[in-house]
Amino acid sequence: MSPSLAELIRSGRIRKGWNQSELAEKAGVSRTTLVQLERGTVQEPHASTLKKVGELLEISPEVLASARMVERSPPASIDVISEQTAFDRATNPAVAALRERLPERFQQLSPAEQDTLVSQFGVGGAMTAAGVMQSLERMEADRQTLAQLQIILQTHLRDAARQVIEGLYRSVTVVPHPSTTKSPEK
Repeated sequence: MSPSLAELIRSGRIRKGWNQSELAEKAGVSRTTLVQLERGTVQEPHASTLKKVGELLEISPEVLASARMVERSPPASIDVISEQTAFDRATNPAVAALRERLPERFQQLSPAEQDTLVSQFGVGGAMTAAGVMQSLERMEADRQTLAQLQIILQTHLRDAARQVIEGLYRSVTVVPHPSTTKSPEK
């Protein structure tokens, strides 16, 4: 999924090594405006603000516009989601079979995690029992890691943990760069 406008601005600012006050000052906008942009709480940001911030962060107008379109697109209706979940459950029988055999492994899963599990497929089709077990183990390991991280964030190691996570996040996210070709002027 494409990053939101808020994610683009925040990641661009971090990539430049600026804090919110520095970017706000360089863009000629208030810090409050920038904070709201990064939180995604500005419904209709001014085009001039986006232009200034985008230029400073080297984010092309096309990428900014695309991020705004993603934010404006309506969410899928509940009926569509329900139909998709029903389809996923029907076409991934190994999940249901394992749920019956090992109900204790499924008790800790939230409804969203269960939906995620049934929506996964193996190479060439539905998952096998082994594939379901691997996915369950990965979800459990992820949950345990998040619980450990929540504890670390309550300690003196909070800043170090955040820096490590931000570095890891930057290493896996794609930061758009402006196009090197210029569009012809009209």
